[in-house]
Amino acid sequence: MNNKKWLAVLLLGAFLLKCLLVLLHGGDYDYGSDDRGYLESARILAEEGKFTYNDPDRPTFFITPALPGVLALVYKATGSLTATAQIFRILQAAMVAVALGLLFLAARRIFNERTALWTVAISSFYPPLWLMSLFIFTESMFLLALILLLYTALRAMEHPTGRWAAAFGLIWAAAVYVRPTIALWPGLIFLYYLYGAKLPWRRLVRCGLIASAVFVLCLTPWWVRNYEASGGHFIPLTKAGGNPLLLGTYPFTVPALFMEEQKTWHTTNDQWINDEQDTARAKERIKEGFATKPLLYTAWYTVGKFALFWGDVFYWMALPGIPLVAAVLYHYLLLAAGVAGLRRCWRLPGAQLILLLFGYLSLLHMIYLAHSRYSAPLMPLVAMFAAAYITGRLDRKRRPAAS
Repeated sequence: MNNKKWLAVLLLGAFLLKCLLVLLHGGDYDYGSDDRGYLESARILAEEGKFTYNDPDRPTFFITPALPGVLALVYKATGSLTATAQIFRILQAAMVAVALGLLFLAARRIFNERTALWTVAISSFYPPLWLMSLFIFTESMFLLALILLLYTALRAMEHPTGRWAAAFGLIWAAAVYVRPTIALWPGLIFLYYLYGAKLPWRRLVRCGLIASAVFVLCLTPWWVRNYEASGGHFIPLTKAGGNPLLLGTYPFTVPALFMEEQKTWHTTNDQWINDEQDTARAKERIKEGFATKPLLYTAWYTVGKFALFWGDVFYWMALPGIPLVAAVLYHYLLLAAGVAGLRRCWRLPGAQLILLLFGYLSLLHMIYLAHSRYSAPLMPLVAMFAAAYITGRLDRKRRPAAS
């Protein structure tokens, strides 16, 4: 079979197996945290037309509407949260399949078709990617938006036209509606194009303005809604920085280890007040930590959070027949091969865009909260470099035999 047929087999096979897994075990993957909150938010949005989260009596400014909005559409069609969750799990399996198809196209542009196929194969068997399809979290939708944004950036680099700039702005806005942390990466891409790429700066500026205009146009309804619902506050993305900032002040640990303690932090049921209290407490802990334990906090806010962000494995519940040790081993082999591939390929323009993404999100989560759920959507991009390393090794083994 040629590479495209192998690609179809990988994507369709993984999708069908995930659908079977959803039908047999999907309901077991109820984490009882954000997933419950998203489903309840969707129910209220569908039934009452109010966008809330955790507190049904107040409008929320703590999540963006993409995931609850899609869930609300499914709920309107089914009228059942159980059916909504199962159908959405299948939709998430489809999102991951489409994302990997786009990843193939992106990897083919950066490397070649053979490396692109290896990228999809490695990603298709990565256990946390399967888990992403089962949890009602933002990861699957964000993976799709992220890979689409990368692919559009690569096409815009090849053809810096108004059409591709508008497409980039549209997908940029969609990605922010899924997960706001991606908001500043396109700015870094623009700076990279402006100073690193050999393209006319006037054309780049024009394309940048077009992309920004489309982005602003798409985000304006969200800004208007937030301004009106908050009583006159401008909230460009979300007001949810306090909790992850506070959770990130506990050195060399993960939030799950003090879930019970979190329940005692808040004195009200008003998320706005709670966020302000979390922010104030986080700043106090950081100031005190660096003053009294400077070595510990310096290590935590540098090496520690970086290692946790990339080294922790998003495998919070085991898949049937795949123990935790297998997922961890796969993860670290993937990281090792990815780093080896990066060392060889980092000078490629497309690879540098991905490096900007890795650096940007690593730094962001080193400031706030670093754990595997946030790095999981990046692992298929790591697989791209791992594939480049593997194909390079295979090519070197063939050369002596050929000669």
